Amino acid sequence: MRLLRFLIIIVIGSVLASAQEPHADITVDVRNVSVNVNVVDMNGRPVTKLGRDDFTISEDGEPQVIEKFDNVAVPYNVLLLVDCSGSTEAERPLMVNAVNRFAATLRSQDKIAVQDTIAVALFGVGIEMILDWQPLTQPSPAVKFQSNSSTCAGTNLYGALESAIGKFKGIDGRKGVVVLTDGAQTPIAMQNKVINGRSVSRIKNSVDDPEFQKTLRLISRSEVVFYFVAVNTDLNPDPVGGRGRFSTNGIFNPDLIYNMQQLRSRMQQLAENTQGRVAFPKLPSEVGPLYEDIANELGTNYTLWYSPKKPGSANETKAREIKVSVKTPGLQVKQKRYSYIPSSQ
Repeated sequence: MRLLRFLIIIVIGSVLASAQEPHADITVDVRNVSVNVNVVDMNGRPVTKLGRDDFTISEDGEPQVIEKFDNVAVPYNVLLLVDCSGSTEAERPLMVNAVNRFAATLRSQDKIAVQDTIAVALFGVGIEMILDWQPLTQPSPAVKFQSNSSTCAGTNLYGALESAIGKFKGIDGRKGVVVLTDGAQTPIAMQNKVINGRSVSRIKNSVDDPEFQKTLRLISRSEVVFYFVAVNTDLNPDPVGGRGRFSTNGIFNPDLIYNMQQLRSRMQQLAENTQGRVAFPKLPSEVGPLYEDIANELGTNYTLWYSPKKPGSANETKAREIKVSVKTPGLQVKQKRYSYIPSSQ
């Protein structure tokens, strides 16, 4: 089974992985905190006709003023960002098919605003738009990858994520990026460790990687939500051994698995800091239902903004708890962010 055979599974596949690791506290600008939520009734059906006055929000138990509110009618804009580096070269025909199927799934939803848009970009050493923004109400175009594109030489994942934010300039409404990747950055910060008397080269912990931390801070302060479709991680390794850098003759040894865990952890941090999530696809049969799941999530989000009454401190390290409620009994709020650590930067 090939490396990217399971692309475009967005939401449900991340549930198991999320349960296996504690959520990191998110650092955000204390002057402007946003929270994305979905609301469902007692039968689990989305509730989509609520307004600002139907919600309350508190921080560490203190009520806050909702200064800005986006209901579900606000258009959403989705950028599909596809890794076309050397490790995925053989998968380009499959990726084209997957991208087109995802676009068609978005268009198949019951509620599509005229302003909802989609775009597609490749990334490797740089980023290249292969489909500029167009309304979801238009027919799905035939997306084609240029097999000899110089963009696909190398993998500057962090640079691509930063560039993706700029692609939303002048675009109104909610913003989401779906990144299809194995999470590898080249080059990536490495360190030598002595384990059981032998020297081992390993990927540095993310907190010790300035380039990653820079990207994490930048995307955390944007209004763009990042979803990752993570392939060939320690949770869903490629059955035939994946890339040579992580396996030897198809066998994943502990040192190589450690590197895969580091890449997975970085994708999870990037997603969680923007109120997105990571999917770890395993079965092709999951594709159809999960196409619909991501489209439904994008189409039923409410977004609330507030400026905390308590100012932030440069030395503050304790996470502040956020709670969003609705006034109508029997409705359940599903928050995408439950806490944050203030940042004065």
